[in-house]
Amino acid sequence: MHLLRKQDLSIYYFLRDTVFGSYEFVNVEDGFPDKDLELPTVTIEALDLTPLQFEMGNRVGRKNRLWAIDVFATNKAQRDEFGYLIIDNLENGICVYNYDENFPPPTPTQLGRLDTFGIHATPVIIFPELQEKMYWRMNISFSTEYHQLTS
Repeated sequence: MHLLRKQDLSIYYFLRDTVFGSYEFVNVEDGFPDKDLELPTVTIEALDLTPLQFEMGNRVGRKNRLWAIDVFATNKAQRDEFGYLIIDNLENGICVYNYDENFPPPTPTQLGRLDTFGIHATPVIIFPELQEKMYWRMNISFSTEYHQLTS
């Protein structure tokens, strides 16, 4: 499995198990919902990938990624609570695991870490007459930089 896909899965399981592990009623989905939306739902989507040169003569550079988490809630209080919970947990970074070893989780080996920066939370305002299920929504965008563990 490609390292970028392992990062995708690591963030998904981070949200599902770490952030919302004690909220069994929250649906966590990998990707924007493409079926009937059940509230509350949290989705994660990788947006941009930016390769950066790290040192002269070395083709191995860093790859910064931009991510979007969408919170679809039943009311304003739930939207804000889930949004703040996600932000608090993102500030600690996210472990990246080797899902080639043991999939599905719980105990794959840690490969590295995604450090998070540029976290932005924006309530998405949609008139309830237009779309009731998307009315209480928040978009959280953030960037990551991957750091491999040294052995």
